[in-house]
Amino acid sequence: MNVDYASLPGDLEMGLFRQSLKEELIVGFRQIRDTGERLPTASHYASQIAEIVNRGAGEPLNAELAFYLYQEILVAVEEARATVLGEPPPPPS
Repeated sequence: MNVDYASLPGDLEMGLFRQSLKEELIVGFRQIRDTGERLPTASHYASQIAEIVNRGAGEPLNAELAFYLYQEILVAVEEARATVLGEPPPPPS
């Protein structure tokens, strides 16, 4: 996923980042499922993605943005997993 760090705060606020990530995750999770492997837990995968996005920022994200980023990533991962596994989406937190 390509992250536009200049527009990241706005993309997070409008839900664009989450939707784009979710779409990419659905494709990847289907590939994982189709090989017979189990999908990773949402929290584990979300923390890995957040770490990659934070590292790519070049400089540390402020604490509030980093927290919000993780929350959006977690929702995207949960929704993508549910879609691929044919489960109901998780309730909003």
